[in-house]
Amino acid sequence: MTVRIMVHATIREEHRQAFEEAYRQVTATVRGTPGHLRDQLLRDTDDPALYTLLAEWESEEAFRRWEDDPVHRRMAEPMYPYWADGGITRKIFDVRATLDSQPA
Repeated sequence: MTVRIMVHATIREEHRQAFEEAYRQVTATVRGTPGHLRDQLLRDTDDPALYTLLAEWESEEAFRRWEDDPVHRRMAEPMYPYWADGGITRKIFDVRATLDSQPA
């Protein structure tokens, strides 16, 4: 079953441009990882310090395999210094339905 991973991070104003560039660098590295489908970086329009990273994976198992692999830490490392600004929270969601009525 497809899952979406949502990571919320608060990034200080002086680090936002560097954080967005680090995100682009990380997603280029993650592309092609088995089970990984897509990523998006969202920024809150009401609070520009709040970012949401939205990742889609074929299954929770595929995501957890990557997350538990030591290569995960090396891949995501460029973003770590900016996450220290305000911490992060992460949630995993099963995709139960879609608006276009396509199977998840």
